Amino acid sequence: MLMGFKFKNFKSFEDLQYFSMIAGKVRNNENHITEINGKKILKFSGMYGANGSGKSNFILALSLFQDIASKGVSTLINNLYYRGANSNKDDNSYFEYELCLNEKFYSYGFEINIPKRQIVSEWLIDMTKKNPKVIFERDINKEYYYPDNLNKKYSNFENCLSEMRANTNDLFLKEMNRRLMMSKNNDEYYLDIKSVYKFLMYDTTIIRPSTHKLFGMDYIKNKDKIIDILNKLDINIVDIIEEKSSLDMIYAKMSNLDFSNFMDELNNLLSKFNNLKCTLRIENDLYTIKREKDEYKVSSLKFKHANSNDSFGAYEESDGTIRILELIDILLTNHKLFLIDELDSSLHPVLVDGLLKIFLSSKKTNQLIITTHESKTLDFDLVRRDEIWFSEKNKKGASRIYSLEEYKDVARFDKKIDKAYLEGRFGAVAQIDTNYED
Repeated sequence: MLMGFKFKNFKSFEDLQYFSMIAGKVRNNENHITEINGKKILKFSGMYGANGSGKSNFILALSLFQDIASKGVSTLINNLYYRGANSNKDDNSYFEYELCLNEKFYSYGFEINIPKRQIVSEWLIDMTKKNPKVIFERDINKEYYYPDNLNKKYSNFENCLSEMRANTNDLFLKEMNRRLMMSKNNDEYYLDIKSVYKFLMYDTTIIRPSTHKLFGMDYIKNKDKIIDILNKLDINIVDIIEEKSSLDMIYAKMSNLDFSNFMDELNNLLSKFNNLKCTLRIENDLYTIKREKDEYKVSSLKFKHANSNDSFGAYEESDGTIRILELIDILLTNHKLFLIDELDSSLHPVLVDGLLKIFLSSKKTNQLIITTHESKTLDFDLVRRDEIWFSEKNKKGASRIYSLEEYKDVARFDKKIDKAYLEGRFGAVAQIDTNYED
């Protein structure tokens, strides 16, 4: 589970920001908390703010690990650093995750110089006990690397760290995991490294507006649960079936570059998990894909309604129905982190409310972090005060994030929080000037 995230000098964020999923002293909705070794961790957080305030940049910062681990820092666009009035190309950008995995606490982070496309430092620390234990650390500029002089039994760890001394493109965490997977080394000594990498790379799912989205979920295998959830949300679907299709049909809907990137993403996912059936959303259509030996089995998903004998393509369903199908994994899996940019996109406020109520009432330990403009979710019957965050820009154009906890004396439980927010009492709303002369 994610406990916290720190970052600075990234897109619209100049100064160090700290986002926390640790519960405050709020007493309502205590079922939203998972307690592990004395730490009370929230399962939900919502980020609110005006257009252009930095909400999407916050999600991008949280998901940056996956981009670097997949392709290396050299593939980053070189203008992702803060470029406001006080910007400095020589300043490094900082990212640090605070995690709780297997009842242990970790700090994992890295610094990068974005214009130079270089990794500067990287570290993983076990924070479970009073005295933190450094698992590994490397600072390329200072030529500092830890550990060294390990027992010969763990020489592959030290060899990897040594060989990464001049590597400013790839993360050590990723490279070490690649070698462990290749050697099939299951020694408990490497469990920390494996756990952190698995969570950030495979147990963290980012859903944001894009040309296509690939899900590691089998909609047919889970269709009974999916239909039940859809019916609870008053979506009248009674069956989900597959109709034979092909990669050519998918290719026809993508540019050459998008299709190439999609195939790289697909093969990477299928290589890590045997017998996985993936689902692809593209242009309001849904396809299932499975690889059997060297052949891809592709089908399009069709839907049946109670009032018709015909089956309907996903493109014939409403945008809201497709959006729910895109998000439904948050209710079916467990022990994962979901980052959703613009949760309310294409969704009626009642559907947003219903989806969140089902998620928050679940006993699963999934976490959900969203950005949204839907102020009706600012309701203390639905969420806790410490689950509400805001993003806003100052007059210099620099973003900051902050919790409603900063306004705990103002944001009383009997207050209409959505009304107070729209009135600007907590900031993070656009200041509209309605005076206009044509």
